[in-house]
Amino acid sequence: MDRSETAAASGYPGSGGVTAYLELPGAGEEKAQVFPLHDEAVIGRAAQDSLAQDRVIRLPGHTVSRRHARIRRRGALYYIEDLHSFNGTFVRGKRLQPGVWYPLRDGDEIAIAAIALGFHSLMVPAADSLPTVITRSIDAQDLTRLAAPDASQTGDQRLMLKLHAMAQVGIALGAVTDRETLTEKIMNFIFQLFPLAERAFILLRKKEGEAPVPAAARWRDGTVVDPGQVVMSRTIVGEVLDRKRSVLSVDTLADRHFGAQESIISQAIRSVMCVPLLLEGECLGLIQVDTSSDPYAFREADLEILTGVCAEAAVALKNFQLYSDIERLLDGFVRASVQAIEERDPVTAGHSFRVAGYAERLITAVDRADAPGLAQLRFSKEQVRELRYAALLHDFGKVGVREHVLRKEKKLHHADMRVVEQRFLHVRACLERQAWHALVEQHAAQGLSPDGFRQRQREIEQALRLEFARLDQFLETIRAANEPAVSPDLALPDLSPALCWQHDQPDGAPLKLLTEDEYAALGVTRGCLTPDERRQIEAHVADSYSFLILIPWTRDLASVPTIAHGHHEKLDGSGYPMGLREPQINIQTRILTICDIYDALTAADRPYKKQVPVERALDLIALECRAGHLDRQLFDVFVQSRAWEPL
Repeated sequence: MDRSETAAASGYPGSGGVTAYLELPGAGEEKAQVFPLHDEAVIGRAAQDSLAQDRVIRLPGHTVSRRHARIRRRGALYYIEDLHSFNGTFVRGKRLQPGVWYPLRDGDEIAIAAIALGFHSLMVPAADSLPTVITRSIDAQDLTRLAAPDASQTGDQRLMLKLHAMAQVGIALGAVTDRETLTEKIMNFIFQLFPLAERAFILLRKKEGEAPVPAAARWRDGTVVDPGQVVMSRTIVGEVLDRKRSVLSVDTLADRHFGAQESIISQAIRSVMCVPLLLEGECLGLIQVDTSSDPYAFREADLEILTGVCAEAAVALKNFQLYSDIERLLDGFVRASVQAIEERDPVTAGHSFRVAGYAERLITAVDRADAPGLAQLRFSKEQVRELRYAALLHDFGKVGVREHVLRKEKKLHHADMRVVEQRFLHVRACLERQAWHALVEQHAAQGLSPDGFRQRQREIEQALRLEFARLDQFLETIRAANEPAVSPDLALPDLSPALCWQHDQPDGAPLKLLTEDEYAALGVTRGCLTPDERRQIEAHVADSYSFLILIPWTRDLASVPTIAHGHHEKLDGSGYPMGLREPQINIQTRILTICDIYDALTAADRPYKKQVPVERALDLIALECRAGHLDRQLFDVFVQSRAWEPL
């Protein structure tokens, strides 16, 4: 039956506007599902309000995003686009970059999360009319012909077909970027390559010499079994892992080596193949394929094919191990760097780690949100990881801020406040010295009587008490003004009398209580930093960016510097350092900004501020949203998901 007949048999003729279709293979006795393609179709797990029912392909499963991918026809060609899905869209084993259109060819395999679909075009455009964008993966017809070769094929033809199929398996497995997808691909290939296979198992080792751990188990009908519940022959597993050689058992129950094994008897295994995953002498695990219906299901040629699949899989697994090692190395370096920076200011220790946790939980909640304006947002695992690193490193530039500024607790540095207090003591001493010196001179000049002397002494003491009380009041006012300003709306203590106070000295410059610089520092209306010190602190954003762009980030993490650079920007352009506005600030940066502000407000008491309760912090952030500084929709998700609470 050709493609047109397949479409017609399913009720979708190859005319009337339907020129292509997607096929979802059936499991067991279930029939395959056919989805006709018109000019445009959206693939997802839910209905789309803006599209007619025949323009939506609904796929069950929690791993499918609400709007996962879109297919569009342009002339004789069909193109597919990933709609920023969480688990990705794959064509011929290659993950599509979100927002980019890729051409489809007749026979392409499309993987939507864990669901495999076949694309078939009734127009069959010429191969040279298609742009070369996607690496070609194995063709299902090739696999079928390889597993059940035509008797008319010559030995050379079968060899070429076998080599072609194995090359396509290698291409497909080489394009996979995570272990879960790899095991999924291997299982699909096994059941395509070996039509008589009923079960397939994958066991993997973490390290050479360790016992293997079941990683995947599946039945031909699509049943996925908990790998931990799988019972396998220890004799077969031991033979394969210890001796690093493949096992093929025909009519297993009659095999004197394996027929007495309890696991083989209990599962009535009649034919089995078990092949080690070998790479440079290291055994990474094994793959076992068996059946209980046909004692002669597998032959030597099948074992050779499975050995080739295992060789390709071993290379991919080793690559994953190396990637994992590199990721752990990078993650350890980032964490160590952040901890070293935060130890310069112990009172803020843990800030970056908390912000990273909030950001990860918030971006996950946004990905699941169905609210208008957010439903189309989908983030890949790479984008979540990208945000995590940006959150961890967003304050890295503080390494260049001087510690006395970084740790400043009040408007005047501790040493500067000590100078002011010592100045007050000096003024008191000078006033006393001048008053008693004047009394002595008056007595020497006028010859005061004892009563007159004592009267004058009492007058001086009274005047000094009044002046000292005034000075004490000035000092208390200065101490009050030295506390960090919580809000610019609160009135500051009046320091002008203290600034204007002075006392002339006959033998020197007049005594003053405050300098102009001290007065300016005490007059700060927000926080405790002077304008110059605030510029030094704000410079940490640009310094963070300057440091981060020096790191050769991989393509998956290329936006880390940009995300971190914008975490103090505001949607209305009032932020820093670049004064960006809403269209210029990406979603990941907006998420980071909300999480950073929340932690700054709710962190434990610091010398320069008190801890703000959660509800009060949320109210303050809501005010920022109403003022047009922060993204209101993202903040609503932050509140609804309670992203500040550990999972």
